[in-house]
Amino acid sequence: MEPLAHALIYGGETTLANALLAHYREIGVTNDEFLVYLQFKRLMDQGDQFPDAAVVAKALGETTNTVFQRLHEMLAKKLLTIESVTGADQKIHDRYNFDGLYDKLVVALKQPERTTVTTNNTEPAVNPRQKVFTTIEREFGRPLSQIEMQSISKWFDEDHYDPDVIELALREAVLRQVYNLTYMDRILLNWQKRNLTTAQQVEAERQRSIEQRLNSAPKPQRQTGQNARPKIPLFKIGEEEKK
Repeated sequence: MEPLAHALIYGGETTLANALLAHYREIGVTNDEFLVYLQFKRLMDQGDQFPDAAVVAKALGETTNTVFQRLHEMLAKKLLTIESVTGADQKIHDRYNFDGLYDKLVVALKQPERTTVTTNNTEPAVNPRQKVFTTIEREFGRPLSQIEMQSISKWFDEDHYDPDVIELALREAVLRQVYNLTYMDRILLNWQKRNLTTAQQVEAERQRSIEQRLNSAPKPQRQTGQNARPKIPLFKIGEEEKK
């Protein structure tokens, strides 16, 4: 047998539920996201539970950043989670979990009447969560790691931070040239403790703080006696001062 034929036969197969192939669009999965999922599933079926996004990008002919973008979108839709598990070596390892995709599929299949998602030429509405991911990546000047993606998702799913508030925290971090999520998390936690849960409340508190500092600043006093500044003569240069 030819080596190539042998590799094709024994290289393994990736199985997929026909129901998912038929209805993935109905649960909000785009064609691009589905292709990314297939590539990750291929690698995971081969034993790699946390595949390198660069490997997937190469297989798809895309950039690694594009693959991360698709992962962001699937995290936002709760089709994907990133878990930390203890491996056989007793160390903590991360792994992808796409169970959410099948959970949504089951719900869709139970619906008495399913409607197919249609597309048109109009631009889709911007997902606020996805906008946060994209903005942070742009300001940080690099793709987010899987752990960072998970941390941002927790801000939405567990802490329930408003997207606009997260972007304000990002602005604070960038102004101080601190490009990490830990600093942003401290800002968000501080605002939460002060019950600042909306962008309007944060901005109002910032303005109040500025006014308070201005009002408490010492005002300059008029100098008298020997320390007083000399008066400036009110005549033009070249003219004699009138007696």
